[in-house]
Amino acid sequence: MNMDGNVLQIIVQDISVGVVVLDQAYTIVIWNKFMEKYSGLKSDEIIGKNIFKEFPYLSEEWLDFKLKSVFLLKNFSFTSWKQRPYLFKFINSRPITGSADFMYQDCVFLPVVDSVSAKNYATIVIQDMTNVALYEKQLEELKEINSTLEQLSQYDTLTSTFNRRYMEKQLEQEFNKSKRYGNEFTVAMLDIDFFKKVNDTYGHPGGDEVLRQVTKLVAMELRLSDVLARYGGEEFLIILTETGLSDAQGVCERIRKRVETSVIGFDGKEIHVTISLGLSAYKSTLDDYLQLVNAADIALYRSKKEGRNRLTIY
Repeated sequence: MNMDGNVLQIIVQDISVGVVVLDQAYTIVIWNKFMEKYSGLKSDEIIGKNIFKEFPYLSEEWLDFKLKSVFLLKNFSFTSWKQRPYLFKFINSRPITGSADFMYQDCVFLPVVDSVSAKNYATIVIQDMTNVALYEKQLEELKEINSTLEQLSQYDTLTSTFNRRYMEKQLEQEFNKSKRYGNEFTVAMLDIDFFKKVNDTYGHPGGDEVLRQVTKLVAMELRLSDVLARYGGEEFLIILTETGLSDAQGVCERIRKRVETSVIGFDGKEIHVTISLGLSAYKSTLDDYLQLVNAADIALYRSKKEGRNRLTIY
């Protein structure tokens, strides 16, 4: 189909993307209405001028490389707003995308040869991607917020250790892994002895400080692979991964002694507390992790019944 040159010119002028045509000396040959609107420069003001002199903020090294590829190799080239937010620094003035200072742009570089004069030109087509860019940025921000909320939902706000919800997920995973591969692991439940007395003597702020400091003391004896969680009130649960009863017993005794020999400072006073522990080990005959936790709970009850500040193995 042959199309009249005037028709083509109307299309280029009225199309809703920016069109700039340059000769090999980087002189502007065509500057359409889109470019006039966003640059504030009429075509008769800019045509015939060197693009780098008129827009000194353009990266000459980068754009020269792009344009030489177009002129010499006759290749198409493209750059996304994700790589380079914009080529021309057009102020973004639309209210709906007011949070962007400049118009985000995708740019296509096209080789053009004049069939009459055989002269080579490079056409730059600029598409406004501001709405898309801002939508994607907001989506990324939303993902980061959701990720942060998900992480926060796993922690106990007072002690900064994991909470019961997270622990139960880990217990289920560890139990299923052992069921499938036969890995050994143990569960320890511990409780601060006479914690009500601590609260009665030092008030709830004192009790809260004891919970925080005991959490730190327990964590000092654990590996990165172990999991510690506040299971409720003054009760904590520990998963000792890849650990049999004998080694787990040693870890629990070290935890008990560390708490027993430590001094917790609060409001100028020294607080001494002890803990009781119950320990149970995974067995292939168990049906679910709750049986394992229940066994550790029974062992803990025995520790308390037999005088506290001790470890009992189920």
